[in-house]
Amino acid sequence: MEGSRVGAAGSQKIVLLCSDLEVGGIQRVVVNLANGLAERGMDVVCAVLRRGGAFRPLLSPRVRVDELGCTSQPLALLHPGSKLAACLRTEGPGTVVSFGHMTNLLAAWSRILRRLPFRLVASEHSTFGARMANDAPFHRWRRSMRARFLYRQAECCVCVSRGTADDLVRLGIVPPSKIRVVYNPIVDASLRAAAAEPVGHPWLRPGSAPVLLAVGRLIPLKGYDDLLRAFRMLTRGTEARLVLLGDGPDRGRLEGLASELGIAENVHFAGFEPNPYAWMARAAALVLSSRCEGFANVLVEALACGANVVSTDCPSGPREILEGGRWGRLVPVGDAAAMAEAMRGTLRAPLPRKTLQTAAERFSVERSVSAWQDVLLGRTRNS
Repeated sequence: MEGSRVGAAGSQKIVLLCSDLEVGGIQRVVVNLANGLAERGMDVVCAVLRRGGAFRPLLSPRVRVDELGCTSQPLALLHPGSKLAACLRTEGPGTVVSFGHMTNLLAAWSRILRRLPFRLVASEHSTFGARMANDAPFHRWRRSMRARFLYRQAECCVCVSRGTADDLVRLGIVPPSKIRVVYNPIVDASLRAAAAEPVGHPWLRPGSAPVLLAVGRLIPLKGYDDLLRAFRMLTRGTEARLVLLGDGPDRGRLEGLASELGIAENVHFAGFEPNPYAWMARAAALVLSSRCEGFANVLVEALACGANVVSTDCPSGPREILEGGRWGRLVPVGDAAAMAEAMRGTLRAPLPRKTLQTAAERFSVERSVSAWQDVLLGRTRNS
């Protein structure tokens, strides 16, 4: 059955709407998709709520950028001077692709409150059910009803994983007929080139103890406290070191926990690293300890760099990316003992680098941009 037509996007503007261009998974997707679509001759505008951002220079000159410098509050759309409304009206009617749940809601409100006629494609990057799991029942119901109402404004919803899609359908927020699944555009020549760059850290010198790597913001959702406890169990009988690339509000607490566990001398909090791929290419394994992910770009990036991976079997991306454990070990969320054993097994019997790099090609920028182009041109079929 043919999916609903999103429009003749090849002759229209495509506005990619996102919150910012700071370092992050969604932002990386926006940059790669914008550049890929523009390279194929499509008229692409990247509309960003907040100005600047570390990823801003990565956008191709073919992509026009509209840095709005505006709030994400929907009621601001009612103001006569709303920069977002002005942007969407100027670039319209065209197609607007919004990225991330809050931006999806904002784009939907702009259609309702300002009666703007653009076609909306919502891009969902996280499992909505997991985000509101700790809410009181009334708040869960209210958030679900709001999302269900607003997502009706979208002609389709592109999900980054089958798990994310199933979550929206299960909650009744998006009907199956409007769901499309398109994996993120991640692997390209620039990633491979970055992976080949040198790293000067002494722990990565030949003959040093194997380095386990974690990459991401230091926030509770990433489960780094579980990782530190698992690493302590691992080092009771196995020589290894742990490097955490990233920063965030949990850093002080995690550094304190590493000291409390007696592993501080073998754990390095490296902070933000602009090129994590060079570290991935030299690490013995990348470990993802998250309690929830929409897709987990970092697993694909690690595979593309030839790194072995250990991951929690959290909703909703790791199991899909690793094909049920074929390309890396999956462990239950919060099970430090199982994670320690998986890390130990990976160090003893790693998968070949070339095998892992081949597995990552499923998530190439080329393949993802082609799938997105099909969505925008109405050539996809119902999932």
